[in-house]
Amino acid sequence: MAAATLFAPIAKQRVSPTNPARDGKDLDVERCAALHNTLMLYGWVCSGRKVKELVKRSWWSNHGSQSLQQILKPSLIRYLSKIFEVPSHRFFYHLSGLARPREMLQLGDVLEDQDRDTGKDNKYRFVVLYTTPKALVTFPAGLVFDQETNRAILMPTYHHLFDMTDPHLPWQKLETILSAFIDMIEADKAIASAAQLSSTHPWILQPYTHDDLRLSLDAWKRLVLAIEKRANVIRPDDLAPLGTNSLLSTAGVPRGFAHELLLRALPSEVWFVAPGIRLPKIEEFLHQPFREILQQYPKETAGTKMPFLFLRCPGTVSAKEAKFRWPYSTVESVPCGLYLDAFPNAQNPFEDACRLVLPIRLGGNRYARTSDFHPIRTSYCDLYQVDINPFVMRHGPKLVGILESWLENVENGHWSVNEKGVEGGIGVWRKADTREDWWRYQSKRIY
Repeated sequence: MAAATLFAPIAKQRVSPTNPARDGKDLDVERCAALHNTLMLYGWVCSGRKVKELVKRSWWSNHGSQSLQQILKPSLIRYLSKIFEVPSHRFFYHLSGLARPREMLQLGDVLEDQDRDTGKDNKYRFVVLYTTPKALVTFPAGLVFDQETNRAILMPTYHHLFDMTDPHLPWQKLETILSAFIDMIEADKAIASAAQLSSTHPWILQPYTHDDLRLSLDAWKRLVLAIEKRANVIRPDDLAPLGTNSLLSTAGVPRGFAHELLLRALPSEVWFVAPGIRLPKIEEFLHQPFREILQQYPKETAGTKMPFLFLRCPGTVSAKEAKFRWPYSTVESVPCGLYLDAFPNAQNPFEDACRLVLPIRLGGNRYARTSDFHPIRTSYCDLYQVDINPFVMRHGPKLVGILESWLENVENGHWSVNEKGVEGGIGVWRKADTREDWWRYQSKRIY
């Protein structure tokens, strides 16, 4: 109710496919300020505080100075003069709040110390506008703002310092990022509440939402039906479900996204749902490669979800080569295929995140790209991944995004189909590293 009431007045300011960010390099001060102030107010109200208790002082009135006036561009100063700063209140899950002057300018000092090019000899071209919270990262950085282009990107920590000259960095308009946060709230991905007290209060992240599950099930159904149609398969009425409660329990799959997906996903007699990638047999399904890790490392894996092998393809690689996180990376050999790979961190739970592990390395031809268009450097598992997410921390590719990509390749004829499903075998994936077809292997959903 609070979301519907508070976000209604800024409907025209929010970025959407039908209401894009304004063209050009200018900072849209009024639009961004409206989004910021409404987000601030939403979190304040949902944390159990009254509107009349909110002290509406702008950032500039608290911190503005002549020295900052010489460093910051006029449009950014106008923005900082219009937005509320509430030091005791956390702005969003991934951002603790507006940076103080020292934090704002720290990036320029770090870049200078490391002899990084900041462009046109402007030490403070890049400033940290909002800081990331210490509860989520060590050595926090934040939302970096480029004063030359008026675009922003989330750089969570100084331990992973971005190359600001990289042309592939996915910079975004500030209004696009703020609108994405509101989208996450309306989708119940990010929730502000007075009921929970934690290091991220008043914000929590949902491991997955009803929409995440619904969209994934719908994409799966459309993919299966599209393959069946082209394979001329007559669907029996008595197909067994992909998963049952007893099967999932035996396989060690706890309640959550993977459990619900397998219970509800449309079954099929089609074998291959992508080139070389197939539905597992029951005995394969029961053999999950990371089950022993839960027993060997009970403390380290407590509160996390093990990577779950959903679809299989030929071949094996080491878990380290597949870039699974420790302690899962200690497994010497894991089957290739599509894993539901929730980030094993209680503070960043995304249970619909995936990892496609192939038995072939992509990137050698220098055409393969991650979903944020970064070149893949000879990897078994970086296809569909997001190298740098400009909106949130540590979110692997969403299952729905991968399934939609596969559906598109079936429907447009890029992948051919026979009576067993998508044909061609695992070698078809080499097309993801070609000048002609790399763009066909991208996910359009990154948060």
